[in-house]
Amino acid sequence: MAELVILNFKAAKGKFEDLGNIFKAVLDDTRAFEGCLKVEVFADRSTSTYTLIEEWESLCHQQKYLQWRIETGIREATKDIIEGGFDKGVTVHTWGKKTDI
Repeated sequence: MAELVILNFKAAKGKFEDLGNIFKAVLDDTRAFEGCLKVEVFADRSTSTYTLIEEWESLCHQQKYLQWRIETGIREATKDIIEGGFDKGVTVHTWGKKTDI
C-alpha cells in the first residue's frame, strides 16, 4: 500500500513565483524517481506556501529521494527562496499507509 507524505514550503518574501518555478523545473524528476506514485501541488499565494501531496510505494523510497535531492544541491538552490532555508522552511508530515477501509 502507498505511503502519504505532505510537505509545506513557505516562500521567502517576494519569492513565491521563484519557488513555483523551481517546482516546475524539478517535479518531473520527482515523479520519475523510483517508488514515486504521485505528486500533486497546491499553491496558496495569501500565505506564500506551496503544499506537495506525495504518494510513495514506501517511506524508504521517499527517504532515498530526499537524500538524492540533498546530495544534488537542493539546500543551496533554495537557501534564499524558502523562508528560513530548506531545513527550517519546509515541514514534512507522514501519514502512514493507505488502507482499503
